[in-house]
Amino acid sequence: MLDRIREGSQGPIVRVILFLIIVAFAFTGVSAYLGGGASDYVAKVNDQEITRAAFERQYQNQRSMMEQQFGDMFNLLAADENYMRQMRRDVLEQMIEEQLAIELAGKIGIKQSSQVLREQIRQMPEFQVGGQFDNNLYLRLLNNAGYTPEMFRDYLQAEMSRIMMLQGVLGSEFALPHEIERMQMLQNERRSGRFATISVERFADQVEVTDEAVENFYFDNQEQFRQEERIRLAYVALDFNDVVATIDVSDSEVRAYYDDNPAVFASEELRSIAHILVEFGDDEDAAYARIQGIQARLEEGEDFADLAAAESDDMFSGEDGGELGRLERDSFDPDLEDAGFALAEEGDVSGIVRSEFGFHLVKLTELVPAETTSFADVEADIRRNIAQAEAERVYFELQQQLARLTFEYPDTLEVAAEELGLTIQTSPWIRRAQAPEGYDDPRLLAEAFSDDVRELDMNSELVELDRRSLVVRADDYESARIRDLAEVRNDIYAYLAEQQAERLAKEYAESLLAQLQAGEAITDENVAFRAIEAAPRFGGELPGAVRQQLFRMAHSDSATYAAVTLANGDAAIIELTHVMPGVPDAAEQQRFGRQIEGQRSELAYQALMEGLKSKAKIERRL
Repeated sequence: MLDRIREGSQGPIVRVILFLIIVAFAFTGVSAYLGGGASDYVAKVNDQEITRAAFERQYQNQRSMMEQQFGDMFNLLAADENYMRQMRRDVLEQMIEEQLAIELAGKIGIKQSSQVLREQIRQMPEFQVGGQFDNNLYLRLLNNAGYTPEMFRDYLQAEMSRIMMLQGVLGSEFALPHEIERMQMLQNERRSGRFATISVERFADQVEVTDEAVENFYFDNQEQFRQEERIRLAYVALDFNDVVATIDVSDSEVRAYYDDNPAVFASEELRSIAHILVEFGDDEDAAYARIQGIQARLEEGEDFADLAAAESDDMFSGEDGGELGRLERDSFDPDLEDAGFALAEEGDVSGIVRSEFGFHLVKLTELVPAETTSFADVEADIRRNIAQAEAERVYFELQQQLARLTFEYPDTLEVAAEELGLTIQTSPWIRRAQAPEGYDDPRLLAEAFSDDVRELDMNSELVELDRRSLVVRADDYESARIRDLAEVRNDIYAYLAEQQAERLAKEYAESLLAQLQAGEAITDENVAFRAIEAAPRFGGELPGAVRQQLFRMAHSDSATYAAVTLANGDAAIIELTHVMPGVPDAAEQQRFGRQIEGQRSELAYQALMEGLKSKAKIERRL
């Protein structure tokens, strides 16, 4: 397992989970994971408290990720108190398992080296600019999150130790060659025989459904006939795109905007710099002598990047030839900035620069002069932007008028429609759980089924959707109810008739099956067998129920038989005559092996956590 742990410290699972760590860090800040700023706790794992502040941040992080994944649909999930209560319990359980894994990693002595930690930090895209690690961005992000590099290092050490331990557990599972071969043989197995279907329609004229049976089914299954409340809306809609189409922008307006805003169309000068740092240490004079020596070697023709890699005390930038990235004001030490901006040509190197960190040599590695985009290149964009801005102003004014008019005249939409030139439209029937497309936005549904609209027959509040604003009122409404027997009688009759016909088809298929098993021939001319030739376990042209039953059947030296009901109600009888063992595919061996290992890894993780929880002292206070 230790070999797997060492390999896993650089493996893809670590990289994936590190990404998740950074996502959590971006949402919550590492301070949440370090347990600071909380007066109580939601759980205690052995002696380690999981603070309420940490839990709430983790919970909000989970909510945020689900909102990003599900969009507006998450609002419907969030309205379910039981669902959200279970989600909170799941988040807490996840945090408990993480703490147990960290403790186990500590007990068995798993720890990441400083060198690997440093390399992982350098590889995190959140700390990179243009694919390269940016030390200033790194420090700025840490500072914004309210903690030091040491705090982040300790946090990352704990998380990576946990990940390495889990990698050792999950990555230690394996599949033996004969197991992989056996699975391949089973999945690649093919079977032959024949089958015949007995159509349910043959028995339609034998069906007898009485009024009593219909009524009994109706009264015994009332909930099946419950109709959810539904509403049909009358509404007026203000569309932003319609407003944009009314805006006309003159050529003089476009030119005036270009002339009045020169900075908008001028690109700034871009500079990138690299440096070599010699820290003061205990002897500033010795440090100065050392930087002078490096400067002399540069003047003799040695490469700046090579010297930075070999001599710079800035270990992060030194490995990249001293590159610090884009030079901007207030992003570096002021002395470095002044030196970088003083360089005139790409490739120029400054004299010795003193900063609070030590002595530097600064090189201008990139210089892109400022440029101004021509009017012809941006004319269309300016026209579009002016039209967009004017449309937003007009749209906002119309929104306010629509809201005011529908509020002042709450029992009609006609006044607002006439004054604003809108058309009163009518929706199809809308149910909360099955709203038709275009009427399924949770914000619209909330207003449509509000008491004002549904019960008081008033206009709704203004509903702001994406580039549309609506006001709705009830055109017709039906409350939730059990549908009358007269409404559903025909449906019940059809259902019961179908059930009877399926039962008759199944009984007839079973009688034919008994004949085959007794060695008798089937004389019914309406029963025609179709050959099954080397059918695969997955896919193929066989009906799904036939294929599944075919591969469930035991094989013997003689033919075996079975009956099954198909998805459409037809019955089928199946004869299995031949089984062809699957042939292992060397090209698929790794995939099958990973499949087995993945299943076993999941079981191993569950077993590990169950074992740790059984031995730990866990107090939950959620």
